[in-house]
Formats: sequence, structure tokens, C-alpha cells
Amino acid sequence: MTRRLPILSLAALCGAGIATLAASPAASIPRQPRPLQELRCRYIEDHNGQAITLEAPGLRVLEQTAASGRFQPAVPQGVSSIMCSRTSLIPAPNDDEVLWLGMPLFIAELGSPGRLGVLEINEGSYRFRMIEGRVRPEEQAQVDARLDEYQTRFREIQQRQQAHRGN
Repeated sequence: MTRRLPILSLAALCGAGIATLAASPAASIPRQPRPLQELRCRYIEDHNGQAITLEAPGLRVLEQTAASGRFQPAVPQGVSSIMCSRTSLIPAPNDDEVLWLGMPLFIAELGSPGRLGVLEINEGSYRFRMIEGRVRPEEQAQVDARLDEYQTRFREIQQRQQAHRGN
């Protein structure tokens, strides 16, 4: 059975957060980055103009895009994007593989307040924009560096494809 939730319900769940993951260290101790963890991914379907989330128990974007080979989940018909709940908003090294499927990746950061961003392609360039909350200045450099990695990888793939067609 497929369970459907409005996308705002998922965002609210993420915003409520998990206290142990959201706990911040004392002000005198420098903030250490948490290891990136992905707690859940879901498909998002457009249902008569309303975004509905679908349970996807076998979908693990972090794990599956890091594995060798192409990321090819069994995407149900009507799905327009993927949303994952993670401990960090910063896109992961292989998240661009989701976009190769022709759909954006929403990243919901756990904690209080929760934040929501979307990784997408706009006019041939990768971009990450916020839906809820803001990217902190120290995070923006990490986001920009990751987008540059994606763009470089995409150009290299295009060059290989052009060279292959030329042979």
C-alpha cells in the first residue's frame, strides 16, 4: 500500500526534528560538523496541482548514488521529484545523479527550525535554492563548491559523449 502525505506535512515533520540530532553544543565549544546522515527519502507526485509525498522505503539517495553504476531507482509513474530528510542541507557529492533522472531533489534538514532547499538545473546550470529558511554564510561556500563539482562533471560527460560521437 502506498502512503501519501501532503508535502507540507513532511516539511512539518522535518521541522519538528529529532532532538538528539538537532542538539547544539555549548557556545564555548566550536561547532563540529555532524556526519551526513539520510533518514528517509520519498517521491513527490503532482496530484491535480497538489504535491503529494509517496513512501519509498527502498530509496536511499546517499547510498545509491555513491555506489558504482548509474542511479536508476524504480520511479513510479507521475513522480516529479524526490525529497530526502538529512542531517545537513548541503548537497552530497553525488546528488546530481538525481537530476540526471530529469527531476529536482528536495533536501529537508532535520532540526528546529527545519530548513528545506531544492537542487535543480536552471538553464543548463546547477543551482540550489532555499524553500524554507536560509543558508548560513559558512554553508554557502560549501554549496557553491559542490555546484561547481556537478557542473565540471557534467561538462566532462558532455565532452566524452561528443568525442564518442566523433569516432
